[in-house]
Amino acid sequence: MKFSLAGLRNALSGTASAGYIAKGVIYITIGWLSLLTTLGMGGQNAGTNEVIRTIALWPFGTLLIGLLGLGLLAYVLWRLAQAWWDLEHKGNSLKGIFQRLGFAISGTLYVALAWQCATLLVRSLASAGGGSSTSQQTAELLDYPGGVFILFGLGVAFIGVGLHQIHRAWKRHYRRNWHVEDMPNGPLPILEGIARLGLAARGIVFGIIGVFLCVAAIEVDPDNAEGLGGVLGTLAAQPYGRWLLGGVAVGLMAYGLYCFINAGYRRTRTPRL
Repeated sequence: MKFSLAGLRNALSGTASAGYIAKGVIYITIGWLSLLTTLGMGGQNAGTNEVIRTIALWPFGTLLIGLLGLGLLAYVLWRLAQAWWDLEHKGNSLKGIFQRLGFAISGTLYVALAWQCATLLVRSLASAGGGSSTSQQTAELLDYPGGVFILFGLGVAFIGVGLHQIHRAWKRHYRRNWHVEDMPNGPLPILEGIARLGLAARGIVFGIIGVFLCVAAIEVDPDNAEGLGGVLGTLAAQPYGRWLLGGVAVGLMAYGLYCFINAGYRRTRTPRL
């Protein structure tokens, strides 16, 4: 069978769009629930796992979870394809290898969420249980030989990703991946504003998660580790916490919209074999 690069490119383009839509839904839901908490209208400071369980309780939740799981699986495939086939031509230099490794890690992180969606489809939410918290997962990691160093390394990685996101927002590097020529001129500044706000908010949150993980490793105390939901709760508990949480909530919703923008205008290139 003759291999078709054009066919693979089209398939990967569709996969990327579906993946970014699924990712956008998750972040918009996280931000929306946190914003409702800020406004005193219910809601919750939820992380990605909690949000998936919340969506399962919505009307037509089973259908939504099924679509979300497929979208997350598509995102995983897209990221792994970016890493393996070097779709964005990062090259084989040390910098390029690290960038491609980052694509692979980014995709792998969403495997657990896709699996959770699949679990909720075959079992009821009650029997599926609440899942492991960040502190429980951290405690399990600390039990392994060298777990402290692995945990500290994860913390440093989260801080690095957070700083990278903020740097992308500041330097507007996201434009390199957009088909800017296809975008309408009028809304382009608005789309850029959404992208910069979303990337900056996600970078701040990831940086805080990384600090918590490093502290947990240094003090060998898994209770110090916090995921996304825990970080939002910590922000809410600070002085002027309602304003801090509200700002981050809006920023995370903006990141979800940024994912939607990527779904429509993200540049996908033919792989080099």
